[in-house]
Amino acid sequence: MCTTAACSAGGYNDRDDLAFAVTSAPVNTVFEDTFETALGWTINPNGTDTAATGLWERGDPQQTSSGGVKQLGTTVSGVNDLVTGRLAGASAGVYDIDGGTTSIQSPLITLPSTGTLTLSFQYYLAHGSNATSADFFRAHVMVGSTATQVFQSLGAAVNRNGVWTPVSLGLNAFAGQTVRIRFQAADASTASLVEAGVDDVRITQQ
Repeated sequence: MCTTAACSAGGYNDRDDLAFAVTSAPVNTVFEDTFETALGWTINPNGTDTAATGLWERGDPQQTSSGGVKQLGTTVSGVNDLVTGRLAGASAGVYDIDGGTTSIQSPLITLPSTGTLTLSFQYYLAHGSNATSADFFRAHVMVGSTATQVFQSLGAAVNRNGVWTPVSLGLNAFAGQTVRIRFQAADASTASLVEAGVDDVRITQQ
């Protein structure tokens, strides 16, 4: 209850009568790619990839199944994504990753020097029960030729179906620098059924 002279003047001294406005910093989009148009990603940027099939490409993916869905025929948004060989073929193992590693790299991205920087994307790594921990999906931040691994998902000797999974990573360690984002996927041990996809890559500043 307000009983002081401040009340008659329209003021409030009772804590219960006080209202606090909380505001948050706006979120600015530094970079975004839904892969509906070509923004300049480069396949095998270092010329060192070893995969014979299942190379990364941007396109409309076709679903494959082997003990469940391996390559997703649906994207997170729009029609296209990054996918390791978008065609289904006569069987699930025709265009999956075989023989080693495939990589794809973004165009140059200049990061702000202030604020909280976040990289987000959705991905999947799918494989059959003949996979091992040598098979992988990885994300790197490239500064010049220096690669910093910021995310990794490893295979295992279990059946793993494709499911879009969100990832969010802090990029403040790279503030003020010009970077590229590189994704890698590999069938790196004995021949196994391995598929990977990426969609909706975004870098924000808050």
